[in-house]
Amino acid sequence: MWTWNKRLLLIGIMIIMLLSSCNQISQQEMQNKELTVLTVEFNSGAPIPNLYITATDVEKGEVVEDAVGSEEGEATFSKLQEGRKYAIAATTLENSTKNDGYTTIENFTYDSTKPYYRLETYFSRDKQELGVPAVMQNPDLPHGCEITSLTAVLNYYGLDVTKLEMADNYLPKQKISTVDGQRFGPNPAQAFAGNPRDKASGMYVFAAPIVKAAEAVITDKQADLRVTNKSGASQDEILQLVREGVPVVTWVTLDLSAPKDNSEKGWIYEGETVPHKAYMNLHAVVLTGHLGDKVVVMDPLKGFVTYNVDQFFKSYRELGKQAVAVHK
Repeated sequence: MWTWNKRLLLIGIMIIMLLSSCNQISQQEMQNKELTVLTVEFNSGAPIPNLYITATDVEKGEVVEDAVGSEEGEATFSKLQEGRKYAIAATTLENSTKNDGYTTIENFTYDSTKPYYRLETYFSRDKQELGVPAVMQNPDLPHGCEITSLTAVLNYYGLDVTKLEMADNYLPKQKISTVDGQRFGPNPAQAFAGNPRDKASGMYVFAAPIVKAAEAVITDKQADLRVTNKSGASQDEILQLVREGVPVVTWVTLDLSAPKDNSEKGWIYEGETVPHKAYMNLHAVVLTGHLGDKVVVMDPLKGFVTYNVDQFFKSYRELGKQAVAVHK
């Protein structure tokens, strides 16, 4: 009887040891799936401590996880899924609520075999960067990224004009109407579709009407400025403008991901018979600087942001190379 009890005890110990071993393996596997983001200064590579870092699922547009970096510039993420594309964004804790400073954003596909991601950041003004002021589109203009970006450029040149004055008095606009379930409205290359003040029905506009808005206000204010439709310009041509001190309103997507369209939100352009799909993630920003492999932009939703130059211009091309420059 005693021998049988000893056998049971031994078997129990072996089972506990086996389960403990499995648990250690499980914990090790969990550790292997963690990603450590290293935030460093662009020029020196020195760690930047205590930044607020978010990981956003690009496809869903949802923040999956956030963290505050350590004194060594490290933040750990454990909820990322293998093979999914994420946007890693870093900013200061203060800017995470106020949106009046810099944010660095880069897209990458998570690979659990690469446990470290190095994110180069900028958090001070650089001499190569133009002093375009931050002008935020919300809450007044939920669909007014294009006219808000233009307003920031005009303010940069000293023109005393507000985003609402530009949206209400100078931006060419035309309503979208629905007849028998079909939407009808303007070609965005001719007028803003809807109203940028209206979150429910406002859509977007391309470069040509923004040029018209700029020309009209420049004439009214008798400003010594000129505006150029730079749509179709190459990456080098646009960067050269910035190097010459000319900020450029540039059309990209919200997160530099592939353009997303929707047929239900689309409409038939005036004078046409075939409906066009609507872009769902179209955005416009002001390109203000080029630093190494990064560009700096004034984003009317986020403030000052840095992006990888190749990703930025890839998005620019995918949206049809829309751009507007205002010159002295």
